[in-house]
Amino acid sequence: MRLQLTLPGVEPDFSPQPLRCPFKVCSGESLRLHQIVVKHLYGLSHSRVMIYRYRCAHCGKTFRVYPRGVTRAPTCPQVKRLGVLLYLLGLSYGSVSLTMDALGIYLCKSSVYEAVQATRELVPGVKREEVFQEIRPPAPGADAIAVKYRGKWLPLGLTLDAVHGLILSVDDALRRDVHALKDCISPATEAIGANITIIPFRRSYHQTSNNG
Repeated sequence: MRLQLTLPGVEPDFSPQPLRCPFKVCSGESLRLHQIVVKHLYGLSHSRVMIYRYRCAHCGKTFRVYPRGVTRAPTCPQVKRLGVLLYLLGLSYGSVSLTMDALGIYLCKSSVYEAVQATRELVPGVKREEVFQEIRPPAPGADAIAVKYRGKWLPLGLTLDAVHGLILSVDDALRRDVHALKDCISPATEAIGANITIIPFRRSYHQTSNNG
């Protein structure tokens, strides 16, 4: 069976037009588009997005409007959420960074730490559970990383979905284990806004990769 964790993605075409100036001392409603700039991202689905700058006719100040899923930070929030998720599931900061690297994403150990601390400020009381005890890098010639859960190594996969965003999958779990795993993972996924889905058929990571 497969357990899928879906993290919200970037929506580059969704940049809501502001209705009023965001500065509290102004709040003017007469706004005009001032400039369109390109922002480069450290992410997976999009390496750059368009940012819209508006100018307020009342106070003269300019401000930026970002697409959904993008902030002022250079690293995509989606990537940070994935790092936080892996940490909350038991991996150390260093192990999270290594896992991300094996999955094709760069996120250094210090960035993982900062993302975790930011999450704890937003979600007080969020706990770290030792769900995954260890990670195993891909064997020579293989493309799958594995995590250890209850003494068994389970393939860990990462895919990009145009509709659903970033999907982290844990494969080959027995039916009695996958539901227990879901219960263990649920608090962490709720903290970062991810969704959990159980695929009720067994399909290996290698088969998924070969079939595209």
